[in-house]
Amino acid sequence: MVTMRAWKAGPIAADWAVCLLTAALATLAISKIKVAGWLPHYAIVPLAIAQGLVLLARRHHPRPVLAATTAIGVFMIVVGYPSGSSTFGICFAAYAAAVYRPGGEGTDLTETLRHAAPAIVAAIAVGLATLAPEARQPSAWGWLPAGGLIAGSWVLGYAVRTRRAYIAELKDRAARLEAEEGERAAHAVADERLRIARELHDVIGHSISLIMIQAEAAARSARTNPDAVPAFLTRISAAGRQALAEMRHVLAVLRPDAEAELSPQPGLEELGELVTRLKANGLETRLDVEPMDLPPGVALTVYRIVQESLTNVLKHAGPAARASVTVTRSGGSVQVTVNDDGAGPSGRVSGTAHGIIGMRERAAAYGGTVRAGARQGGGFEVEALIPEPEEAR
Repeated sequence: MVTMRAWKAGPIAADWAVCLLTAALATLAISKIKVAGWLPHYAIVPLAIAQGLVLLARRHHPRPVLAATTAIGVFMIVVGYPSGSSTFGICFAAYAAAVYRPGGEGTDLTETLRHAAPAIVAAIAVGLATLAPEARQPSAWGWLPAGGLIAGSWVLGYAVRTRRAYIAELKDRAARLEAEEGERAAHAVADERLRIARELHDVIGHSISLIMIQAEAAARSARTNPDAVPAFLTRISAAGRQALAEMRHVLAVLRPDAEAELSPQPGLEELGELVTRLKANGLETRLDVEPMDLPPGVALTVYRIVQESLTNVLKHAGPAARASVTVTRSGGSVQVTVNDDGAGPSGRVSGTAHGIIGMRERAAAYGGTVRAGARQGGGFEVEALIPEPEEAR
């Protein structure tokens, strides 16, 4: 609050200082001046005070103030007052007309001259006033110093305004860049959170599904075939350890001080191991992968799509379902097809399911698409088409 009041008091004090200085300079040598005989000698005092008071409005009404101070100054020169002292108020007004004028910045000569026109008119008016019979001029060129002061004041004001506008533009640009940098950082954080959520969904969802199926099988076998329970428990333990290891790998990015695991991300070579684990959990799966050299990101995308699709088969297709996985090249793209002969979805497939959204986002990151739905003859089918990078073709 104190700072705001001080800021407001600053311009007001400066305006009053300009007002008093102008009036003082105009009346300083009044006792030594001989004015026109028809004008009382001390009539200059109220004129000088009026010229100073008008300047109080120079910030809000710069052009009217310039016109008013010019009119008073010209009158003082015409009746015999020195042009130098009469033009101090006009110089302050010309400066204010350049600094505080309304409107934007002119970029060409015509625009600049248009803004300078009031000051030019003031300088010409002062020059013509010096030609009056009662005017006190030492020579025919006596108007040049006064006109030069007015023109110089306007040029100084124009330079100050230009510099302020340049500084304001730099501050605005810095603020915009800071805001854009903040937005980019926020987008990066959101993208990273989405990536982590997607990875956790793929890893945890797959492993939890395996654990649930093995636990249910162990519960049934506990009554009918107790000797088979240890095998189910072993598979549950292996699935839990694998899920924990993959989760630690994903969450390593959240702890910069932690040492990240150096094991590579899964790709096409790990599809065989994935299918083997699913077979051990009761899902008969046929795998057909065409040998190809893909970038790690694309290979990981293919692996996650297959993993999510087979996990859904394990959860929804039924106990006797069989799945088929095919990864081939097709017209410059990698085609991934996962289908099953199970019961299929009980209702309309929702496009907002997290698993389907995750697969589509992964494929879209490389310009690909994913289609998922019931297939003819029963069962479910997921088909992904991912453009193959140029360097891999």
